Amino acid sequence: MDGRVKVVGQVERVDGTSLTYAEFVDRFMAPNRPVVLTGLTASWRACEDWTLPGPGHRRRPDLSFFARNFPSPLLQVADCSSREFTDQKRLEMSMQEFIDRWVGHAHGGSSAGDRESSLFYLKDWHLVKEYPDYIAYTTPTFFVDDWLNMYLDSHPIHRDSDITNHKSEVNCSDYRFVYMGAKGTWTPLHADVFRSYSWSANVCGRKQWLFLPPSQSHRIFDRYMRSSVYNLNDDVSEKQFPEFNKTEWIECIQEQNEIIFVPSGWYHQVHNLEDTISINHNWFNAYNLHWVWILLYEDYKVAKEYIEDIRDICDDFEGLCQRNLAANTEEAFTKEPFLVKPLTFLRIAFKLDGQIWHCLYIQMISKCFTTFNFSYMKTDGES
Repeated sequence: MDGRVKVVGQVERVDGTSLTYAEFVDRFMAPNRPVVLTGLTASWRACEDWTLPGPGHRRRPDLSFFARNFPSPLLQVADCSSREFTDQKRLEMSMQEFIDRWVGHAHGGSSAGDRESSLFYLKDWHLVKEYPDYIAYTTPTFFVDDWLNMYLDSHPIHRDSDITNHKSEVNCSDYRFVYMGAKGTWTPLHADVFRSYSWSANVCGRKQWLFLPPSQSHRIFDRYMRSSVYNLNDDVSEKQFPEFNKTEWIECIQEQNEIIFVPSGWYHQVHNLEDTISINHNWFNAYNLHWVWILLYEDYKVAKEYIEDIRDICDDFEGLCQRNLAANTEEAFTKEPFLVKPLTFLRIAFKLDGQIWHCLYIQMISKCFTTFNFSYMKTDGES
């Protein structure tokens, strides 16, 4: 990052094959600390199918394999050179077009300013949902207690009669993704959706991660807490972000076949140092559900306050609040928002026979309910 930020430490590396689940919970998941896990991808089909031999013992992307086997009609691709609101501009293109542009850029691209010369980064590709018969990997034991994707697997999104766009349905179907990008592609500074956990495995390539602990997250916002720093490589305005110079960052250089655990609420920026393919999941469970509640409750309050002046003339004020909330949270729970049916995850927990400890689920969800007054959000028929 050219010395623009103060790096005070490195993310710990641990051999995942010698780590027990209980140790992972005690050392990383419960205390909400990042870690890099090694030795967990040796049996993955993706590591063989998706890569070719590179220099030394390194691997490189086999782009032709994707063109032959995954002819997805339309993919979400980020233009890393173009900002749109708080993220990079998103485009739609076929897998073949994406690969052609990747190869073309590697061979020199075209004239400056031409779309051909832009660096495109394939993000949020729902490979698992689009190709369910192709088993590219097995989720490591440390991450299988995943309430988010289990909920979405059993509660299809966008089955409404007035929504017929198949692509929208896939986009909201799960939070399991494949990312593919050439050297130089990157992701702006952000905290993960819903303040979920995430894990990211490098099938090939190298990434640089910069993490900011949650206790310092206020320092990347303006004094009104409305806008945040977009790119750590920019000259960040001290006038707009007066606390930014006090931030202290933790760095990680993630190698191929390594998996990084990203805890809740840690802002991070990521750069691909080589041509890279990664597998990523967002997820939550009893240990971080309170982060989700806090975020959604705060978003709910903002949505409610924004339209408070029309309460008296609105026939379904609460319903409108919920629809606005859903629009602000990537439409993932439009049909059954968390805040309308807060017992959903408690019910799911009891279906997880043999997973962790049921008493822990109850304890953690109780913590969420006692944090805020959810009395007005009772499910129909519940008291």
